[in-house]
Amino acid sequence: MSFVIELGAISLFALRSLYWAFSPPFFFRETLRQMARVGERCLLPVIGVVAPFGMVITLHGLQIVHIFGVERMLSSILVISLLRELSPGLCGIMMAAQAGSTAAAELGTMRVKEEVDALSVMGINPFQYLIAPRLIALTLMCPLVNAIACSSGIVSGYITAVVFGGVNRGAFLSNLYSFVGVIDIWSGIIKTLVFGFVIGVVSCYYGYYVRGGAEGVGKAANDAVVRSIITFLGMNYFLTSALLALSR
Repeated sequence: MSFVIELGAISLFALRSLYWAFSPPFFFRETLRQMARVGERCLLPVIGVVAPFGMVITLHGLQIVHIFGVERMLSSILVISLLRELSPGLCGIMMAAQAGSTAAAELGTMRVKEEVDALSVMGINPFQYLIAPRLIALTLMCPLVNAIACSSGIVSGYITAVVFGGVNRGAFLSNLYSFVGVIDIWSGIIKTLVFGFVIGVVSCYYGYYVRGGAEGVGKAANDAVVRSIITFLGMNYFLTSALLALSR
């Protein structure tokens, strides 16, 4: 019952956040500031995770393609695996750990110090000034960070295959997007938009309703990371099923 109640509370919080995000006044400067902070905090860590995975996929792919004699397929295997699943999932996990925990901790600290109540007293809606900019920033920056990180994974895979694996450079590049369709590109965009939105809602929810002082702030940051990751990875199955059905 507690799980159902909490799920309902987060859903209502998401609807309320969306309502105020599209209601004037709009705090564009605060939104841009939050987007810059998310990019600054998350870009390098996400690249640092996705790029080595691109190398690992290439190493495993080299063994498989040598068995069947289809070395030309290696680059397409790399790109499709990064675009569809690997890069969006790793990007979401790292952004939850970096930006999601930060949002929860900031809002929790403001709640403990009664700064949220002070905004309400001054006639400023906390949902418009605090929640909406963070929610929009996480939702929009997640696809952008994922695109850059995915590119780094492809580059690292190229280095592993061509420089260290002896794969022909022309064959690798000519077949890079041979089997990649529009749905593969849109899969990464749609997934990261959903992942970023989930991270924003869950993180802001636990930060906004924090209790228990400094200890509560730490718990809220931890809960935000763990539960947002569990949520969007669980949703990933249904998103993948729907996107694969559309590609048939």
